[in-house]
Amino acid sequence: MDNFQDYNEVDILYTLMSYVNVSSSQDMYYTIAHTILSNLEKIPDISINDLADLCYTSPATISRFCKDLNCKSFANFKHEMAIALETAKNEIHMNETDLQTINKEPQFLVEKVYNETIESLKMGENSINIHDIDKICHMIHQAKKVHMIGYQFNKIISNDFQMKMLKHKKFIYAFVERGDEIQRLDMIDQNSLVIIITVRARQQLMDPLIEKISEHHPRILMLTMNQEYENSNINMIYRIDGIESNYTASSMQGAISFLNLLNVIYVRYGLLYRQ
Repeated sequence: MDNFQDYNEVDILYTLMSYVNVSSSQDMYYTIAHTILSNLEKIPDISINDLADLCYTSPATISRFCKDLNCKSFANFKHEMAIALETAKNEIHMNETDLQTINKEPQFLVEKVYNETIESLKMGENSINIHDIDKICHMIHQAKKVHMIGYQFNKIISNDFQMKMLKHKKFIYAFVERGDEIQRLDMIDQNSLVIIITVRARQQLMDPLIEKISEHHPRILMLTMNQEYENSNINMIYRIDGIESNYTASSMQGAISFLNLLNVIYVRYGLLYRQ
């Protein structure tokens, strides 16, 4: 699991929010996640006993919660939280010229975000070939099982695509929980297609993930904006053009570009294979 530490650090805040969004308020894990998110500034220095007191539960329950998050221990959980919160401190980092312009003309920020999104979408549109989309649709249609892997906002995109494809009577499993892609590898086999959605496709993160998946001999399709990433275990890397904001640690334009790419695949699949 250590190879996937970087993914966990990226996803931990998202996963905590997922507990709150999808769990019953009567669920103890909901209470723990909600308490952590409501006291973020305390978490890096808090003891397991103090957190247990805040949640009106036991240290043993806090420990089990951390393991459910795929953290080896409470100390490991705090370490990941500290990294996530440190990253968040520099979440928005505009250059000085843009900051000065925004301070003088706040509307410039609206224009900047929208113009960059439009530019990225146009680049993506111009790089997409319908024959490639047909190949992707064929891969999905032929696969007995389809599994989607995405991180942060790409999980939401995967869930949206899953629901849309269900209307075409094609069930797709979307890994939505932190660590699901590792814990549920036994679901993947040689009759499976694994679709990985990643804007940047960082090699140090992707290589160990793909190595683990490849042990189960599925077909692998990667959707990315990275024009250079290569891995011989991947059957098809579909690259689209686009830009990503350089003033935030979160995906903005890339997320919208992949949402639109999957919408194209969804509509084309329906036209090709509607029953």
